[in-house]
Amino acid sequence: MNHNSSNLIWIRGAGEIGSAVAISLYNSGFNLVLSEISPPLAIRRSVTFSDAILEGSTDVKGIQAKRIDVSEIDKLQIQSFIPIAQDNPELLRRLNPSIIIDARMIKSYQMDYREWANLVIGYGPGFSTDSNSHVVVETMRGHNLAKLIYNGEPLKNTGVPGKLGGESKNRVIYSKHSGDLEWICSFGDIVEKDQILGHINDTFHIIAPFKGMVRGLIHPSVPLTPGLKIADVDPRDEGIDFHELSDKARSLGRASLEAVLIHLKNQT
Repeated sequence: MNHNSSNLIWIRGAGEIGSAVAISLYNSGFNLVLSEISPPLAIRRSVTFSDAILEGSTDVKGIQAKRIDVSEIDKLQIQSFIPIAQDNPELLRRLNPSIIIDARMIKSYQMDYREWANLVIGYGPGFSTDSNSHVVVETMRGHNLAKLIYNGEPLKNTGVPGKLGGESKNRVIYSKHSGDLEWICSFGDIVEKDQILGHINDTFHIIAPFKGMVRGLIHPSVPLTPGLKIADVDPRDEGIDFHELSDKARSLGRASLEAVLIHLKNQT
């Protein structure tokens, strides 16, 4: 893919949803730049590009992302990987992206982004076509998952994770303490109820809520704070592949591809 900043798509957030968006658009031939905070807070790191911020590069589904300074992006002639930069809006806006996709999923946004690009796509609660984006993508599981909203806003955030294998809020583990983290399990491990998954400050145990497969683990270099989402255990255990994007992520990733193609068709 030839790099051309005039048709650059900037994807904010390299967690599971942002990475799924990047995979759909990259495989379809679009020029991209991903951005992510440092340290990143993604937990499904086997299917996200966010680790490249810390480690320099990472690979998802055979696609490589490499950390790059924003000043170097315009110099790329052939985009054989997805460049990822630290999320600095002031610098990244200087690239004049034609499309911005905000997949940070932080649920509250204080700015109107519609003047930042020709097309601004926002994912989930906090986005509205009345105040900060041109298109909103519904992120709630159900009949309208991945629906493109051109007038209005998505469903409100419930604060409860979607149900998988009969489990909802219990499958997501949150830190109860501040401090340093050490995992003693890995992605794909089948763990038993009450098994120790890791430690905080070598003192507090992180416990599996039930039998299942470890699907999410926050990067161990992230300083913990109480309430931070740090792990995900899937009760379907051997019934899933932790290397694969979830059905939800695939649907949401392709929603941006649809929105981009509709936008480009309307420009001709």
